Amino acid sequence: MPIRPMTETDLPSVLTLQNILGFQKWNEKQFLSELRASYALCLVDEEAGTFAGYAIFHLMGSDSELLTIAVDPKFQRKGIASTLLHEGLDKLSQEKGDHCFLEVREGNTAARKLYEKHGFQAYNQRNCYYDDGETAILYKW
Repeated sequence: MPIRPMTETDLPSVLTLQNILGFQKWNEKQFLSELRASYALCLVDEEAGTFAGYAIFHLMGSDSELLTIAVDPKFQRKGIASTLLHEGLDKLSQEKGDHCFLEVREGNTAARKLYEKHGFQAYNQRNCYYDDGETAILYKW
């Protein structure tokens, strides 16, 4: 699975996928900010030349963070999320330390299983964290 750095030319595909999935409300300016941040690792997966998914990490010393990971429904359950996750975690552990944090909706069982499968452990929660009142579960790797 070809993982590569995200570029500005990927933003239309990133925004389209975000709208399809409906779990995040970043605009183009926010994604551009991530692309230009020296501490951000923005990755894309392409399958046979087709945009399949993306992930964004913040490399912040020993306390890094996975901000988002998304895979097109046509490509889900093919290991793409795991590949994106491993690519980021490998970079984090090699260059910036050995901790990565994330938050995920309590009801997003598929994402929670993915993170737990890859060594993340739930350590806390934020009640009524999201706009709709859903709780966020905090994970640490």
